[in-house]
Amino acid sequence: MSHANPDSHIAQGQTLQQARLRAGMSLEDVSARLHMPVRVLRALEAGNWASLGAPVFVRGQLRSYARLLGLDVEAVLAEAELLTPAEPVQLVSRSHVSSWERFINQLGMKTVYVVMTLGLVIPTWMALNRSPVPESELLAAQQLRLESANSGNMRNPVTASMTPLSKPVAAPTALLSFEFDGESWVQFHDAGGELLEKGLMKAGDSRQFSSSELGRVVLGNASQVRVLRAGQPVDISPWLRSNVARFAVSSDGSFAEGE
Repeated sequence: MSHANPDSHIAQGQTLQQARLRAGMSLEDVSARLHMPVRVLRALEAGNWASLGAPVFVRGQLRSYARLLGLDVEAVLAEAELLTPAEPVQLVSRSHVSSWERFINQLGMKTVYVVMTLGLVIPTWMALNRSPVPESELLAAQQLRLESANSGNMRNPVTASMTPLSKPVAAPTALLSFEFDGESWVQFHDAGGELLEKGLMKAGDSRQFSSSELGRVVLGNASQVRVLRAGQPVDISPWLRSNVARFAVSSDGSFAEGE
């Protein structure tokens, strides 16, 4: 992306400033509506775009600002010489698991399930199918109780429970969706900190994960990203800094402050 014409940047910055003043909005009003710091807005209007970081972030900030002011977004970007395509970032694919390894893993899980099921079913079956106590043994037991009562040493019988322990309930998980309305640089990490995926997303892209898969998320140009949990929109503004959202994901799908 080219930043070779600072005069064009200054001219476009003045266009943004004039449009904001015509709309009767202050920098603070725009900051509140776009979740964008006032210092970033000042830099955009002053044409000092090189201080705002990577071109993909500058392009997203200009697009959001121009759209809010009702300007022709593509014309602003074209005049600003910011339409040179960025070199695509090589996406990091998840580690490949061979079909043989998947078969071994599935077989192991099925074996554990069968063993746990037998551990619950067999004791229950034995308890339900115990042979009745012979009458002679009942008479002998009654005689012993009578003798114990007469001697004052009768003890209360102890009954052992054969009820199997209930299986622990797995913690619920939620489906998290990330839908991209514009370009956004992203990083997805698992709970152990391992990188699942990173790269430059384009408008129309989307990613889905279960909450148990994710541990930490970074969304660049976050104003162009919609986050859904179980199909419901999630407000990520508490974790938004300079249009970059960083947050941690718990196993139940709730978000917290990230690194």
